[in-house]
Amino acid sequence: MKAALALTVVLGLLSLFFLLEPIVPSSPDYDVYQHVQACKAELGIQQKLPVLSCLDGKQVPIFVDQQEIKQANWDMLSNAKRCDNPHWLGGDMGCWTYSHLQVLKLDTDNIMVLNCRQKGNQLEKNWFRKTKANLGMDQSERKAQYENAPIAEKKEFYYLYNTFNDIGVILRNIKTGKSCYLTQYGEAVSGFLPPLDEPLPPKQEYLARYNPEQAKPPTDFPEALWYRDANQAFKSPAFTAEAGCVACHNPHGVKYSPYINSKQGLPDIVSMSKLPFLPVGKPFIDYFNKHDILQVTTDPIDGVNQLCTQCHNMTTSGTCGYSIDIATDHPTTTLGSWLTTSSRNSWMPPIHVDPALVKKHVAAMKCCCENPHSLGCKTRKFGPTLADLPDGFAEGKGWIDGQEASLCNSIEKSVQWNADKFK
Repeated sequence: MKAALALTVVLGLLSLFFLLEPIVPSSPDYDVYQHVQACKAELGIQQKLPVLSCLDGKQVPIFVDQQEIKQANWDMLSNAKRCDNPHWLGGDMGCWTYSHLQVLKLDTDNIMVLNCRQKGNQLEKNWFRKTKANLGMDQSERKAQYENAPIAEKKEFYYLYNTFNDIGVILRNIKTGKSCYLTQYGEAVSGFLPPLDEPLPPKQEYLARYNPEQAKPPTDFPEALWYRDANQAFKSPAFTAEAGCVACHNPHGVKYSPYINSKQGLPDIVSMSKLPFLPVGKPFIDYFNKHDILQVTTDPIDGVNQLCTQCHNMTTSGTCGYSIDIATDHPTTTLGSWLTTSSRNSWMPPIHVDPALVKKHVAAMKCCCENPHSLGCKTRKFGPTLADLPDGFAEGKGWIDGQEASLCNSIEKSVQWNADKFK
């Protein structure tokens, strides 16, 4: 009897030990923890990374016909399937509501960007306009709906309030150009993100780390969605690299649009365009090299340097392609289908320039994007490591003149070339 009692006490103590002991992350080849450790070392981040909650971010408003989508007018977006100000210029996904963005200044050199998107309804994560839920509700309204719901319905309303299935974390040194990326998409997870540079704390401590004003999950909410380490909460670095983060973010480290820019706390795009792109981690470096990503510009046109590259870093992957079409009021059918008519204006260039000159610059830039080694075009390496940068990079040197025959140099000498396409 005494032996059985002693064994029970020992087992109880062991259970308590394992309950209170932090969960030590597993160590597959170059996992999330190793990536974050390398990022902090390369970027020069000395302190612990902050506790991240998607709900701390500022909700990105969505407008239709200049009216902000809210609970009372949700049908304007759900029925029309268009918006004025997509926060993501990649298709109709940019019109999703309930995206939260925050830009944290870690120190004088480094920023941390967290973007949390909620795509789909709370049950099947299907295309969000098919849901019967009112997704025009803001965070406070969703919280109130959850807190006032009957116990049997709380779990489903918590999904609407604090789960996201597209999460991106960017660490960026705004002086050196070194950059790091973490992502999760396609799988719903709670907006309470686990620590990135330390073990997962015991359950009793975990939820206490977050803002007490933010509602915590109900008892029947799946634990795997809110209590998981960084390797479970994010895709592996290798997966993230192949998913194309480098392809989109290489020009400036973070992705800009006319609606997500320095007004939301992102660094000034002009200053970012002057930096190299130095991704941390072998998977990201390998992706950059495999796709041979280069900076591209044109020869001066009528004695004027290329207008596009006065503010932007134009690259063969990231700012070339459909971005030019939509920014200069020539969206393709696919891209134009999710914009309201009133939003189809020319975003670029935001300066007063003779329209005839703009036509030539845009035409030449588009041609050089498609034929970067053509006569009339210039290319330059801008990453992925310091050893890859040409001598004098910081002074604007290292450009290589294109030598291949094409129409690009003819464009720069003719206002009339394809002028009908640039009205």
